[in-house]
Amino acid sequence: MSDTSQPAAPDAPEQVFADATKMMGSSDEVMIEVDGIDKFFGDFQALTNINMLVGKQEVVVVIGPSGSGKSTLIRCINRLEKHDRGRILVGGVELSDDIRNIQEIRRETGMVFQSFNLFPHLTVL
Repeated sequence: MSDTSQPAAPDAPEQVFADATKMMGSSDEVMIEVDGIDKFFGDFQALTNINMLVGKQEVVVVIGPSGSGKSTLIRCINRLEKHDRGRILVGGVELSDDIRNIQEIRRETGMVFQSFNLFPHLTVL
């Protein structure tokens, strides 16, 4: 008699996601913590209560349609844009208005831009 048993199908899509997350093998060490951030451009709210934890050596993909806030989120994490509410920690250092914290993070991180743009509000000094 042959064994025709198959693994049980997951109960819900959430289970598939949870299992995939476990398989990625993220570290217990949190490298980036985004806690309830909001970002406004005038009356337009680009980010609403965004929460995210990224572990050491974890790979994260941010996917969404044009205008959904992907670039704004990354720019807030890199502190190229200031978020309006919430908090962001990178390597345990909070990205607040303290320029020393921002400089400390920028010494250890980088960002590759999709296209080259100058930032008129920034200087090389």
